[in-house]
Amino acid sequence: MTPSIPIPAQWPARYADELYRFALSRVSDANVAEELVQETFLSALDGLATFRAEASERTWLFVILRRKIIDHYRRQARATQVSLDELSEGGATEADFFNPENGHWTGPQAPASWLNADAALEQQELHDILLRCQQRLPAQQGAVFALRFVEELSAEEICQELGLSPANYWVIVHRAKLQLRRCLEKHGLGKN
Repeated sequence: MTPSIPIPAQWPARYADELYRFALSRVSDANVAEELVQETFLSALDGLATFRAEASERTWLFVILRRKIIDHYRRQARATQVSLDELSEGGATEADFFNPENGHWTGPQAPASWLNADAALEQQELHDILLRCQQRLPAQQGAVFALRFVEELSAEEICQELGLSPANYWVIVHRAKLQLRRCLEKHGLGKN
């Protein structure tokens, strides 16, 4: 079977909706998702000569889109830098919440069990609240959180992509978790 030659004029009709849904699920902003799909088509058009048909046309476009999403988060993360000695809300430091030796939560600051979360809210409502809380994260924290927990990149890959030191990466992850915890608790989750 000979590999099919990509026909760029057919890409929007064949793949735009699917690519858009994928991008939207990753960036949660309709305008950004549309822009990423357009950038994907443009990059694919520019790289058409290098398409070797080792994968399907659809797979190739999704690989390009995933790279565009990572680039989006890299730009977003570089817009804001987190200082290692910056204080969190309320004047508390990271040491007040996390053990500096192992990075785990300390005693009274450890999150409470959320066993009643599923009973209190339908799964979709929980997802919606988590998404809103994630969107409220500062740009760099949101980018690191999305790359780690949505795109499932390793810490090493994220540090390389965003030019972060491992220590700064972990501070950003901890701060994102703290802010998400606070936001979720404000929405009635995690508190008995």
